Amino acid sequence: MSFSTPVSTSLLDSLITPATLAARLCTTERSLSEWRITGRGPKFIRIGRSPRYRPEAVDEWLLAQEYASTSEEAA
Repeated sequence: MSFSTPVSTSLLDSLITPATLAARLCTTERSLSEWRITGRGPKFIRIGRSPRYRPEAVDEWLLAQEYASTSEEAA
């Protein structure tokens, strides 16, 4: 009997689950879901029904949230 080994690539191994990202951002998975729906959150990859996040996409999104003052946020 032969067993197939799971596919493992550096990209697949690096993907972040919503639960992990929510914990790291101190938010909820529901908030991440709403952000995906509205396009406000980091870009994601969907594998079947499961969204996953590339660390680089999360970093890019976080840097886009950087402001020098609260007046810049409204712009």
